[in-house]
Amino acid sequence: RNVQIYVGTEKTAKRNAAQVVFVRGVTHTPGLVTFSGARRALLQGLDELERAQSNSKVTLQSSSRIYLHSLPELTGATPEEIANNFYDVVDKLKSRLAQRLLKLRVDEIEAKVRVTSTDEDGNPMVVPVRLVASSMEGEWLKSAAYIERPDPVTGVTREFCVIGAGKDAVCMLDPYSTSNIIQTKRAIARRVGSTYAYDFLGLLEVGLIQEWENYLSDLAGAPGAPSIIPGGLFESQELLEGPDGNLVLGKREIGTNKVGMVAWLVKMKTPEYPEGREVVFIANDVTVQSGSFGVPEDELFFKASKYAREHKLPRVYIACNSGARIGLVDDLKPKFNIKFIDEASPSKGFEYLYLTDEVYKSLPEGSVNVRQVPEGWAITDIIGTDEGIGVENLQGSGKIAGETSRAYDEIFTLSYVTGRSVGIGAYLVRLGQRIIQMKQGPMLLTGYGALNKLLGREVYTSQDQLGGPQVMFPNGCTHEVVDDDQQGVSSILRWLSFVPKTTESPPAVRQCADPVNRDVEWRPTPTPYDPRLMLSGTADAAGFFDKGSWKEYLSGWGKSTVIGRGRLGGIPMGAIAVETRLVERIVPADPADP
Repeated sequence: RNVQIYVGTEKTAKRNAAQVVFVRGVTHTPGLVTFSGARRALLQGLDELERAQSNSKVTLQSSSRIYLHSLPELTGATPEEIANNFYDVVDKLKSRLAQRLLKLRVDEIEAKVRVTSTDEDGNPMVVPVRLVASSMEGEWLKSAAYIERPDPVTGVTREFCVIGAGKDAVCMLDPYSTSNIIQTKRAIARRVGSTYAYDFLGLLEVGLIQEWENYLSDLAGAPGAPSIIPGGLFESQELLEGPDGNLVLGKREIGTNKVGMVAWLVKMKTPEYPEGREVVFIANDVTVQSGSFGVPEDELFFKASKYAREHKLPRVYIACNSGARIGLVDDLKPKFNIKFIDEASPSKGFEYLYLTDEVYKSLPEGSVNVRQVPEGWAITDIIGTDEGIGVENLQGSGKIAGETSRAYDEIFTLSYVTGRSVGIGAYLVRLGQRIIQMKQGPMLLTGYGALNKLLGREVYTSQDQLGGPQVMFPNGCTHEVVDDDQQGVSSILRWLSFVPKTTESPPAVRQCADPVNRDVEWRPTPTPYDPRLMLSGTADAAGFFDKGSWKEYLSGWGKSTVIGRGRLGGIPMGAIAVETRLVERIVPADPADP
């Protein structure tokens, strides 16, 4: 066969060693550099990858890499033209296949083609060109192209030289990076059912391309309609704390953050604002101490949210966390002793924990509060020497909860729950009011294990029974449920399309092909009918709103009322309709009820 699959596991003594699934293929079919040929080849690779991942040897946090070697020689194009065409093809493939690429955890796509050319003397020669879309450096599936320079004797490639204006002198011995910190972080995020925080920037760009493609498709042939996607579609700058503690715009190497909270000022050119609009995105980095909220995280969240309020910009919070951080003084664990009530029967309990006089004097001053006892010093309070492991985190939680409430009053706030959101993380998304929830993203105040201990028996078996979509969607907390992070990002962008660029700006209007003076063709029937059809229309009869613009929210709650948003002549509007048909409501049973 032309395709082979390998599974590699990093040699390390650590738990959850990095695993990579390699798909390697050879093709004799020409046209790999065209969109249709590249799409066909990539779909074949994804099919093989999907079958491979059904094997029990492949873990859920594995990375996937696809390689295809095209044997036919390409004529009539230079390596530079091949590279530029590859960049366009990759952008289109990412926008159309993003959900499947995410599901299969594809971190690298690579193709090798052979281009006919001539040397300095005019003699024919074949130039091997390697085309790579890789996430290894942080940015999701970033494109690059190299010319291979083989050894004239052995034929083995000696160096890879970057294709591009003024870059041909930049050569490297090996374009492949080994498993690095970014790959480790991606594996951690996948383990909790989410996406690495910095990868959401790539998903936003892909979602924006999809939005433009749909928009241009709807406007095809309309007078004065744009025909191409504008350049510079997506830009992001990270909000970083400066030396004085204030936020400044900048960039840093991905994966170097020490704080489990990141924020960006994102500028996007959308169909409503082709000149660009700004949005503040705040996200938990679940790879830093499980995404828990400590004092540094609270401060960054507070300042980024305040920045959005001061500039009157929409604020989007991507939640994947484990609640407020309650730390332990690990250095003290092996040093204390226990004074049991009965040494022969420890099950009767203990009187106190104590330190010997020697150990107590070796500890930093103020790290513990003690009282003297015959054995030494009994511990009354453990303070520790590190900031951010105690109740100060709860104080910060109150601070950002108040900031979120203020932000909801002053600007547009939207939250997306991915992976999980616990404790203060669940409070924040609820205080922001508008919530998009992924199917694998429960919102809860405490875990099911703690509740089982409190109840004294095994009542709950998963977090979803407490705060999964089947609970939060019917009770009105969650406005919309999505299947994966790419769909979640697309829902964020669609919701933002109804929102002005600032609180002081006029409504976000977009050009539409649906004439304003047309008739509302859909008509109610004598028999019970769906009121949504009056707003959205059908394939045969136009409804009240512009074709394809209607979007319903809170469809799982208050089913006798229909609410949503749409556009009329390109102007965003809200709508409320009454459901006159008989409705059915399902209330999930609480396993804790007697």
